[in-house]
Amino acid sequence: MIVQADCLDFLSQLDDNSVDLVLTDPPYFIGFDGGKGWDSQWKTEAEYLDWCMAWTRECVRVLKPNRMLVVFGTLKTDTFLKYKLLTNDLGITPQNEIIWSYNWGGRTKANFGRKHEYAWCWSKGDTFLFNADDVRVERKLKNNPRTGLPFEKGTIPTCVWEKNNHTTSKEYVKWHATQKPFMILERIICGYTNEGDTVLDIFSGSGSTAISADNTNRNFIGCELDEEYAKLSCKRRDEWSA
Repeated sequence: MIVQADCLDFLSQLDDNSVDLVLTDPPYFIGFDGGKGWDSQWKTEAEYLDWCMAWTRECVRVLKPNRMLVVFGTLKTDTFLKYKLLTNDLGITPQNEIIWSYNWGGRTKANFGRKHEYAWCWSKGDTFLFNADDVRVERKLKNNPRTGLPFEKGTIPTCVWEKNNHTTSKEYVKWHATQKPFMILERIICGYTNEGDTVLDIFSGSGSTAISADNTNRNFIGCELDEEYAKLSCKRRDEWSA
């Protein structure tokens, strides 16, 4: 279910402790929105951060205990770091951040190219669900150096994940400027939820979180303010599952 609605209006209709994972990618307040205007609607950084804290408080309210809140952002400016510091008063516990790195698109010739985004992660409580065996990847070292025997399992990834989102890939859409790759979203979902759990995204955008939830046998609820995005993302989700 992707509803065309304001995030605060949508959240107000959800019960306390009712979702298993909040995974969302809000506007970054850096003016990058493909000309749509949704990333530049605030007059000041303080106004933007007040808005961020309003929806974050609601996300914490609806999140179940011992589950995770994951919010994408960028440190292109200090704003996302200030947001992180403000969350100290919300009673959630900071956990290891995730860094999505990529090597595609334009870049400056005057400095090292900025090709990564962050996802701040918090648990509602000191402990949280983590399905280690569901996110393991192939080991580069095949045998245990202490025993000489082959490793029976893959290794748990670090928190730096590289995935390009090429314009030629099947999942790429031309109508949204900031979509996230399925691989990144699906790894988060598999690590922090069980099959049948409910994933919430209050900035659904291109619908990638909804499709990733479908791909991993989770339930999805979410909203998108932009009417065009909401319609296109629902269509994309239907086509992907067909």
